Parts: sequence; structure tokens; C-alpha cells
Amino acid sequence: MFLQKLRGGFGRVVSVANYAALVSCFMMVFIVAVDVILRKLQLGSIAGSNELTTYLMVPVCMLGIPALQLKGGHVWVDLFVRLFPYRFRCFWRCAVSVVETGIIGLLAYGGYLKIVMFLRTSTASDILNMPKWIFAIAVLAAFAEYFVLSLIDTLQLCLDGARGGEKPVEDGGWSDGQVKGI
Repeated sequence: MFLQKLRGGFGRVVSVANYAALVSCFMMVFIVAVDVILRKLQLGSIAGSNELTTYLMVPVCMLGIPALQLKGGHVWVDLFVRLFPYRFRCFWRCAVSVVETGIIGLLAYGGYLKIVMFLRTSTASDILNMPKWIFAIAVLAAFAEYFVLSLIDTLQLCLDGARGGEKPVEDGGWSDGQVKGI
């Protein structure tokens, strides 16, 4: 129960962060639309619009990953694994989630190192001369959110597997008992 409350509370953080992605997406669409209109009317274009939309795509894509984890939207291809008992499925998902969480943690650490490098070298974008560390922070925030949610989900899977028992299949389908009764 504690993990579910923690996940719900952290879900609010993810929801707030998604507003940054929403604003970023709106700005990106607006800039592209205005740039296309200006070019069609042969009035020139917005300087650096391509670079700006590329950087605005960072929060849109990266902040969507933790939101997908929060809603359980990641795809598991487990047709073969579903043939096994519930505890084995929980163990398998737990093992895969441990590896996944470790990789996400490494990516978050790599993002941190990238921010440090950008700050030390004062790296800026090519055309608009925007500091790249701002966008690296968006990536780090997304990976940090994803890491925490993945860690919570991994712990919950391990606890569910340790408890055992038959539970409904996660996609809202039938439980093991219902399948055996057919």
C-alpha cells in the first residue's frame, strides 16, 4: 500500500512536469506554423526555427516516457511467459524490471555527467547560442522521474511475486484460475 501511495504522489510530479512538455509542444507547433506561413508568403523565415524546434522536442519526447510508465503503457511481449504460473511471471517481470531500472539509472547518471560537461565548457547551440545544459536538465529530470517510477514498480512486482496467489492478468484479462477453468 505504501508503494502505491508513493507512486500516486510521484504521479502528481509527473503530471506537473507534463505541462512543461505541453507548453513545449505548443511552442514548437506555433513556431513551425509561423515559419511556414512566412516562407509561403515569401517574407523570410524565423532565424533558428529549425534548431529551436529540435530543442523543444526534447521535453516533449523525454517527459512522455515517465508518463507512459505511470499509466502502465509500456509494451511487454510476454506471450510465452503467460503460459507459466503467476509467481514465475512476477519473478520474470521483476528480473526484467531490475535490469530496466538499472539501465535507466545509468542513463540518468550519464545525463548528469552531460550537464556537468555542458556547464564546464559553456556549450551553446549553433545558431541561437542557447545553453545546452537547459535541455540536458529536461532529459535528466525525465530519466529521474522514470527511474523512480520504475523502481517503485519493480519493488511492487517483487512483493506481488513473493506473496503469490492468483491475481488478474495486468491487461485486465482473466486470472490464472479463470483460464484453467475453461
